[in-house]
Amino acid sequence: MVYRKTRKANLALAFLLLVLTTNFLLYHSRVPDFLSLPLTSGVAIGSLIDLAIVAPILVYVAFKISIKQTIGLMVFGLVVARFLIPAELYAPYKGILYTGLALEALLVFAELALIFIVVRKASVIWSEMKEMNEDAIYSLLPAVEKVATKNVLIRIIMSEFLMFYYALFTWKKNVPSHEGVVTMHKKTSAVAMNIMLIHAILIETIGLHWWLHEKSLVLSIILLVLNIYSVSFILADIQITRLHPMEIKTGKLYITQGMASRMVISLFNIKEVEWGATLPSKNTLQFVYKDFEKVDPQAIVHLYEPVEAVMFMGMKKSVTEFAIRVDEPEKLKKLLSNNENLFI
Repeated sequence: MVYRKTRKANLALAFLLLVLTTNFLLYHSRVPDFLSLPLTSGVAIGSLIDLAIVAPILVYVAFKISIKQTIGLMVFGLVVARFLIPAELYAPYKGILYTGLALEALLVFAELALIFIVVRKASVIWSEMKEMNEDAIYSLLPAVEKVATKNVLIRIIMSEFLMFYYALFTWKKNVPSHEGVVTMHKKTSAVAMNIMLIHAILIETIGLHWWLHEKSLVLSIILLVLNIYSVSFILADIQITRLHPMEIKTGKLYITQGMASRMVISLFNIKEVEWGATLPSKNTLQFVYKDFEKVDPQAIVHLYEPVEAVMFMGMKKSVTEFAIRVDEPEKLKKLLSNNENLFI
């Protein structure tokens, strides 16, 4: 969940904390006795409304989540209420919980049906990707959306598939080499930092997993799974960084930054390249690889029309400008200057 960082979001978060705190204190403290407040079924109704309706709406206002996620939070609120409210007060409202769980089960079934559709159309999706003649990082999600569905969950699953694909099956692939290639990471320590992270995770896994294994088998297994996922993510990030530099070909600019973000922009959609602009706004998408020291972008690219960037977990963001930093800025200037529609 991404926090909205607005005045309404701040107020919603404050009210959310108030709602959760008051409901917890109502049933797990001496506050009702101190206030001479009798706990009746009417109080339970108020808590159900707070946890299943008010709290999810406040989360929706404070964070960038979908309607479907909000419905999931409503069902989760009913489950929390089941454990928070004393059994004798909750008993008349058990049917509400079962109704919510049934609704969530239907949503899960619908999502599983969509996954089945994607699997069944795998060959058609592969044919669409080959027809696009682009690398998997750029072609998989568009092919799935065109052939199967634009569902958010499917985008997340396909993004995870891409992660494991790049982490495990791309080590024999060659780095592109043509006149339109401009690398972005070779003059930074991005790959070295990722390798250091892998070493740290492996050392932590060996030590902490061994210790936790004696304390709690379940926790040790959960930690192991999370660490395997983390290493896979970092390996995929390294491979995408290595195999997908910025490319200008077939009238388009291809740019990606590991698993974090990627875009394909028509050169005719580039309005202006503002070189030397090192202070982009907070809404400007940045393609700048990290280094041990703080680095600034070299240019901001302004577009005529918004372009959808694919972000982490397949999420999308409308972009009208983005900041870049490359290893050879002069080469990029020369490549872009060949386009009559650019103003450099």
